[in-house]
Amino acid sequence: MTGTKPLQVHVEEAGLADLVEIREGDALTTLAANLPETIDLVLLDGAKPLYPDILALLESRLRPGAMIVADNADYSPDYLARVRSPTAGYLSLLFDGDVELSVKLG
Repeated sequence: MTGTKPLQVHVEEAGLADLVEIREGDALTTLAANLPETIDLVLLDGAKPLYPDILALLESRLRPGAMIVADNADYSPDYLARVRSPTAGYLSLLFDGDVELSVKLG
């Protein structure tokens, strides 16, 4: 669209470029390598059926207290079952009708 700035420009203007990494492309490919040692925040807003697979790729890097924001998570019942399971290690709740907000516990 004319007149819109790329997300990276907004990140830089906010002074967060050293804290935010944006990866474009197939998430199962772009997140399969070169991950940071720890991850504090994940925003899932893509192909809903991939949410469980993406979580599996990132899970070992999520620090305790890391947040996962999953847009339209109701279209990914397997993802919801995972983050809502009492044994999965997450505290998860529905936020704003269709956003699942999850926090990685200990």
